[in-house]
Amino acid sequence: MRKHLGSGLTLALVLFFSVQVSAQTTGRIQAEGLFVEAQKALARGDDGIAEELLMKALQKDGSFTSAIWQLSQIYEKRGKFEYSRELLIRGLQQEPQAAWAREKLSQLEMVLTRKLLTEAESYMGTGQYKRAIPKLSLYLGIKPYDPTPLIMLGRCHLALGNLSTSKEYVEQAIERDPSNGQAASLFNEIVERLGKNSLIYLIGQAEKVLSDYTPTRKAEAREALEAVLARDPENTWAREKLGELELLATVGEEIKNEGNKVAGKCLEVVKNLKQPAARVIDFVLGNLLIAILAIVAVLLAVNLKRRAERKSYPLQGSLSLIPILDIVSLINSNLKTGHLILSSGKTRGEIYFEKGEIVHARWRGFDGKKAFHLLMDLNSGAYSFNNHLPNVRHTISEPLSLLLLSMKSPERPKPAAKPGSRPEREQKTKINPENLFSTLPE
Repeated sequence: MRKHLGSGLTLALVLFFSVQVSAQTTGRIQAEGLFVEAQKALARGDDGIAEELLMKALQKDGSFTSAIWQLSQIYEKRGKFEYSRELLIRGLQQEPQAAWAREKLSQLEMVLTRKLLTEAESYMGTGQYKRAIPKLSLYLGIKPYDPTPLIMLGRCHLALGNLSTSKEYVEQAIERDPSNGQAASLFNEIVERLGKNSLIYLIGQAEKVLSDYTPTRKAEAREALEAVLARDPENTWAREKLGELELLATVGEEIKNEGNKVAGKCLEVVKNLKQPAARVIDFVLGNLLIAILAIVAVLLAVNLKRRAERKSYPLQGSLSLIPILDIVSLINSNLKTGHLILSSGKTRGEIYFEKGEIVHARWRGFDGKKAFHLLMDLNSGAYSFNNHLPNVRHTISEPLSLLLLSMKSPERPKPAAKPGSRPEREQKTKINPENLFSTLPE
């Protein structure tokens, strides 16, 4: 009986893997057929048809590198260097030994960075700072140690009024090039603009006091936290810290009162030492409360200081004060891992980060890129960042720079095509190149 069961199981496994291999083989055969048709279209000079055929080939078999290389060349020819670069990177993941592709990637990145910098400078020159930011972010993804895009990002955010984000970028530029005069000058300008009424500045001042807290600085710490609450009454971090200070002050008063009583009892014990051992024992037991209160006070002070040193307060606030693009860019540039919680009315959404890159988003029943794009349109509501990354499925594989580039910018409405006309037919069959990347294996 066992022999028959074993034979049946083996046969089932063989059939299962045969079906899998057959499906993969069928996908590759179909992809190769589409690839051949794409080559014929290229020979006729019809790049548009070739592009559609190659994308369909990759939908059949995402690991078909011949189609990846060919499509990358088409995008390079059309000047779509961002997509060409992404395809080369994906192809190298499939064939790391392709030295020619690595060399081509290096050459393409040189051309792309020059193009991105020129476009960003053009946008900044006309005051279109929001359109310059994605270009500079992509540049920074290619050359992370170049201070130039960081300084330009700092200028963009400074012009948009995002002072804290601007300061973060300029600080990174100074870290990469401490002798850079432009970065130093811009940093001084940002600090001056921040002023003493800035929420970020006030939080930083409160943090500084709490990180070196002693009972003598109680009034200073309370004043710093109250200044934060005056600027942002909903700041839960400042409220919690102020509550801890009040508790610490209460315990301190109890210790002071009990201490006065103890001092009087000490004098009485010294004057009336008729039974020294018994009186000492009674004295210790009778004043056990003062010892417990003292231990509690020490633990509270140490905990308050340690939590401040760890900068454990969450990144939180209102989207009406800090735009969501700045929050996402800040998390990305600092390579943070965790999830950003966004709420607008009774609706809640999340963006999940792993080492600064977005791996999943969720909003109003949507997941992935669609949810991310909808969340990036929020301009009111609350946000908070948690350092914990739960176990979620990864629905986004593109880097943040490409995600931002793929966002739709406002365009003028196009006149409607007549039913059955050529433009309408072409629109129905056209494939968005952004959808291609979701079909390629990680």
